[in-house]
Amino acid sequence: MSDRMVVIGGDAAGMSAASQALRARPDDLDVVVFEKGEYTSYAACGLPYFVGDLIHDPDELVARSPEQHRANGIDVRTEHQVESIDTAAGHVVVRGPDGTETVEPYDHLVIGTGASPLRPPLPGVDAAGVHGIQNLVDGIRLRAQVDDE
Repeated sequence: MSDRMVVIGGDAAGMSAASQALRARPDDLDVVVFEKGEYTSYAACGLPYFVGDLIHDPDELVARSPEQHRANGIDVRTEHQVESIDTAAGHVVVRGPDGTETVEPYDHLVIGTGASPLRPPLPGVDAAGVHGIQNLVDGIRLRAQVDDE
């Protein structure tokens, strides 16, 4: 019987952990990754170049797509948000893109969600034209706004 590893977060930390674990135990470990966004393994350091139009296609920032990870044996579920963790029971509750929630058991849990930006409590921080870029979708949104102006 295989162990099951659940990884929360599908970018650098989460996908590295998933890939390394599967390489170490290819015969007795099932790995599932829950990523709240639609992209995995993208080059966040390239976002300024995309927004500045030095990189034209956001797909150029994607190192490995969810499909490529799946082809390597990792069950990647994009647009899935982990709503809660029950460490005593060994499961997470996950909301899928259709809004339904499922209980997903695990033997091993990795949390690789990255950081959240700190928005300082300054006047105007939420005004139009003030942007934060945390992920590829934020970069695409900002690039579209810049292109529209």
